[in-house]
Amino acid sequence: MRLRADGFPRSLHGRLLILLLPTLGAVLAFNLWSDFRAAREYTREPYDQALADTAVALAAHIQVHDRVLSLDLSPQAALTLRARPFDDLYYVVRGPNGAVVTGQEDLPPPSAPFVQSPSFYDATYRGAPVRVVLYRTATALGEVTVQAAQTTRRRDELTRRFVSEDLLQDSLLVAATLVLVLLGVRYGLRPLLRVRADLEQRPSGDLRALQETDVPSEVRPLVHALNQQLRALRQASEAQQNFLANAAHQLRTPLAGLQTQIEVAAQEQDPQRLREDVAGLLASVRRASHLANQLLALARAQPPASLSHGTQSIDLKEIMVDSASVHFDRAVANDVDLRFETGTAPLHGSKWLIRELAANLIDNALTYTPPGGNVTVRCGVKAHRPFLEVEDTGPGIPASEQARVFERFYRLPGSAGEGSGLGLAIVKEIATTHAATIAITQPERGGACITVTFPSCAKT
Repeated sequence: MRLRADGFPRSLHGRLLILLLPTLGAVLAFNLWSDFRAAREYTREPYDQALADTAVALAAHIQVHDRVLSLDLSPQAALTLRARPFDDLYYVVRGPNGAVVTGQEDLPPPSAPFVQSPSFYDATYRGAPVRVVLYRTATALGEVTVQAAQTTRRRDELTRRFVSEDLLQDSLLVAATLVLVLLGVRYGLRPLLRVRADLEQRPSGDLRALQETDVPSEVRPLVHALNQQLRALRQASEAQQNFLANAAHQLRTPLAGLQTQIEVAAQEQDPQRLREDVAGLLASVRRASHLANQLLALARAQPPASLSHGTQSIDLKEIMVDSASVHFDRAVANDVDLRFETGTAPLHGSKWLIRELAANLIDNALTYTPPGGNVTVRCGVKAHRPFLEVEDTGPGIPASEQARVFERFYRLPGSAGEGSGLGLAIVKEIATTHAATIAITQPERGGACITVTFPSCAKT
């Protein structure tokens, strides 16, 4: 039997045995003690009555002749009294003054005076336990006391026999109880064994939910929990497969282009043109790096991967202040006026994901805003709900295309810039994870305004 570190067996059968055996042993011991007391009382009553009859018979043979007490027993009567194959009988007759008339004068007296007649008590005589009866009877000379003692071998033998029979019955009952419990456990574990067999027979990639209708109510929560884990694993597997497919599809073209540019640059002899080729290579590497980062961000934004980041109380204003410098550098390089209008906006969520959401909204606005344009980032609270808003003066998003711009790798027809079509898809995934809503509007001066509204400071 394999044991755990705390000393308990690993199997449920072993645990039940360890828990049940002391209890059943205690019950068996108490039952034996109770049976012993009952058997002793059961055997004591008839034997005490027979012993009392012996004392009365002895008293009936007491005679008074010339003011002298004597016990007139015929040889046949004396033989009858002593004809006891299992136990020895002793007696003594004492006169009114306590003098011994006949019998064994060394019979032990009672430890306390007795008022009732006959009275019984236990004692030890000649190294053996005896049961003694004390009987008083009136004579012409006064009250005479008769003591009769009998060894308890027969009584003890009957008591042991009764207890042995009860011990056998109780032991069989305990064994039957253990067998029934173990069989019941085995029968009760059948649903779990079926679940195990179902899982073992499945291919490694089969993450279908287990059947919950045919399992007992006690096992159903376990099966339900397993199904939740299988569902999470299935979602993670699907997300991983989608990510790999998207990454392979989207990186193939940039990498092929890089390979071609490197091959051309390797054969270039003109230093000026070589510098131009290297500059082109650097731009291509940056685009590929940006695409790879967005693919990774998209993968991390999808559940269940997004759940591993943990949630906490955050403020959108602090996130905007911390990351403003990164976006300012790019805005200056693109000749775009980037402004931040921030107010306190507390919410509960993943700080990393919220920062990624804001970064992709601003990056998308900077990508499609032409030189000389404006991008304004706002955050605060409206109607008790925190919001993040990015407004630009780019080409805008037609109403007919607003639903599609959140699809992966989708770009508006005729779009300028070097976007990958992943930025708003990442925003959508993160907003969904935080139970936030997204709205696209068109400002009067043109461009697009994307607003993400979060739940009212509630856990998501």
